[in-house]
Order: sequence, then C-alpha cells, then structure tokens
Amino acid sequence: MKKQEKMTLVEALKKDLSSTSAVLAVNFQGLKMGEITEVRNRVKETGGDFRVIKNHLIKIAADQVGLKDLDEALKGPTALGWHKKDVVPLCKAVAECMKKYQALKYKGGVAEGKKLDEAGMLAISRLPGRREMLAQLAGGLSAGPRNLLGLMSALPVKMAGLLNALQGKKQ
Repeated sequence: MKKQEKMTLVEALKKDLSSTSAVLAVNFQGLKMGEITEVRNRVKETGGDFRVIKNHLIKIAADQVGLKDLDEALKGPTALGWHKKDVVPLCKAVAECMKKYQALKYKGGVAEGKKLDEAGMLAISRLPGRREMLAQLAGGLSAGPRNLLGLMSALPVKMAGLLNALQGKKQ
C-alpha cells in the first residue's frame, strides 16, 4: 500500500471514528473469509461498520480522534467494528458472532468515551435496544395516568351500584 493510500485510509477512518458512540476491536484469527464476511454483514445490519485494518493505521487514526484507550487492543490481527448512533446493537452483533464462532475473540473497545472490557461489552449486549427502551419508558409514563383514569371511572360505577342496591333494599 502506498503512502498516499495509507494517508487517505487514515483520514477516512478518522472521519468515521470521530463520530462514533462505540468502537470494538476483535481478533479474527482462525476465521474463514466467509465467516468474517458474515460478521461484517451482521454488524452492518445494525447500522454499524466492520473492517479489517492494519493496527498501525488504526492507532494513528484513533490517537488523533482521542480514542487512546484502544491502543492496548491493537496487537495481533485486528478487526474493528463501530457504530455511530447506538452502542447496544453493535455489542449484540459482536456477542452473537462470538458465540457462533469460537475463534472470534474480543480484544477491547471504547463506548461513549470510556474503555470497555469484555464483561462490559457482554453486559451491554444483554440490554434492550434504544427502540425497546423508549417503548418501555413510554409505557411506564402512560401507566400512571391510565391507572388514575381507571380509578376515577370506577368510583361513579361503584356509587351507581350502591345506589341501585340501596333502592332495591328499600322496595
């Protein structure tokens, strides 16, 4: 690869990494090309990106955008996955692929500006996605008024039932 191509790749990588919410590094050694492609496609389905890039080029780009916590993970064969909007789908995709392919090993990462170890990544992968969390929040917020409305409408119904019972008793 020529120096100009490397510089172009580093600039593109800097642009991508500067606006990410999460970056994960994995060791792909031992995977076949079709399996790497499947991992790449799985991450892309979530809206993320997954590439095999030379560690030196990753290090240059990561250092320039402030992802110094990624340096420790850049030893040996490295593939990088990142997502611009949401950490959870990226972690879910990588965790699922790690279960499926034992050769895929988590090396390290950064999420929301903080270093992310394997246990943290797996914990995030078990969380519901952004849409599910918003739906749960909306359901929780609407439950209070809905319960209040039920209580308020039950009072007149019970009162009418009591008055009917009282009228029946007097007759």
